[in-house]
Amino acid sequence: MNALIDAIVAAVAAGASEDARAAGAQACRTLLAALEAKEGEPIAAPIPMPATPSPADVAAIVGGLKTLPVEQLLDLAIARLKAALPTGTTVEPVRSLTVPLIPFPRPGQRR
Repeated sequence: MNALIDAIVAAVAAGASEDARAAGAQACRTLLAALEAKEGEPIAAPIPMPATPSPADVAAIVGGLKTLPVEQLLDLAIARLKAALPTGTTVEPVRSLTVPLIPFPRPGQRR
């Protein structure tokens, strides 16, 4: 979160470079998308990426993603993947996944 705020502060500083201003704008978009998201629902709009992100852009995005809950991060990834599908493509809901756990014997125990 601090990286996003730092990017915004650097972007609005007097004499900020074009890269700093672009990173600040991206940080604002990231914060806005996170603030508008409702718990349990995917983030509404995919976060737009510039054609060639600068290192400051990447740092701002990663800094913002580190603070998101895992559920929202997965929702964001799913929304981005769905947006990349051709128009008219339908996606079937995924059934729940059950992973059986196999107990391992502790050292010194017989099987």
